[in-house]
Amino acid sequence: RVRAPRYFGKGARQSLAAMADDELQEVRDNFYVGNFQKALQMCESTQGSHDLAQNELRATLARCCLSIPLFDRLKAMQNSDCPGEQAAALMAVILKSRNEQQKASAKEKLYGLAAQTHDMSCAMMAAITYAMDGSWNDAVQQTKAHPTLEMQALCVFLCLSCNQFSMAEKKLAEMAGNNDDSAAFRLATAAVKLATGDPEEAYLTYCDLSTQFPPADGEDSESGSVLLQTGKALANMQRGMYTEAVEDLQRALAVAPNDPDVLVNMCCCVTHLGKKDEFQTYYAKLEQTCPTHAYVVKTQSLTDVFTRFKASLAA
Repeated sequence: RVRAPRYFGKGARQSLAAMADDELQEVRDNFYVGNFQKALQMCESTQGSHDLAQNELRATLARCCLSIPLFDRLKAMQNSDCPGEQAAALMAVILKSRNEQQKASAKEKLYGLAAQTHDMSCAMMAAITYAMDGSWNDAVQQTKAHPTLEMQALCVFLCLSCNQFSMAEKKLAEMAGNNDDSAAFRLATAAVKLATGDPEEAYLTYCDLSTQFPPADGEDSESGSVLLQTGKALANMQRGMYTEAVEDLQRALAVAPNDPDVLVNMCCCVTHLGKKDEFQTYYAKLEQTCPTHAYVVKTQSLTDVFTRFKASLAA
């Protein structure tokens, strides 16, 4: 027998969210720093003390499955009684399906689910989907529906994505004082520092997070997640320290050899270091694993322009 999900009014949701903060903070922090396998295991071994906490655990586990990825587990969540699990399953379709009609249908279902359930995880997935389509205002409106630190952090990243740096700083200031030790706040702070010309402070933040949240217990304190290693590389690139950035990215590549963010930044680093052969190697890998990546599409369009120009000279 499937139990129907419980939905709460805004005031009740905020009160219960405050109750859930302490017991789920470590799970959230590990998820947001990119320790997806570790966060998944924590979700599986943790029992929420009330319905809202348990639903958040299930939603976070589903998002871990989306990030690792574990699509077979997500497929089984399509008819779940937990809105967050349904949202993650729909997001998997949006990200992976090659059928445009199927993707459009999944988007509509996700938007409807977010509106019907008022669930934070659904709203977060909806905001990300709007942003992927360039609907920035709709994305920001989704984050405003849930005044949690994680949704405020997402709003900061959305502002940075459309080059609204002053707005990002304003949103970050609004976050301050609630839980400045949380991974969400510190990651948002580091991103703003990168965007506004303070890569040194951003680098130190990524290093601190790597030390505090190793991907697995007992690992070397310098080994952070792929996300944190990439963040450290970006900060080093802004400081002109390309050799050090390559070292950060090589550690990330050892864990995630097909990660497009790692590959595109590696292409950037070896270009600055004048290593043309290595650039071709990393670019070919990026082109193979993520042919629709914006960097690949732009590079191919430039190649086509030069090819047409050369042909016109020979005509």
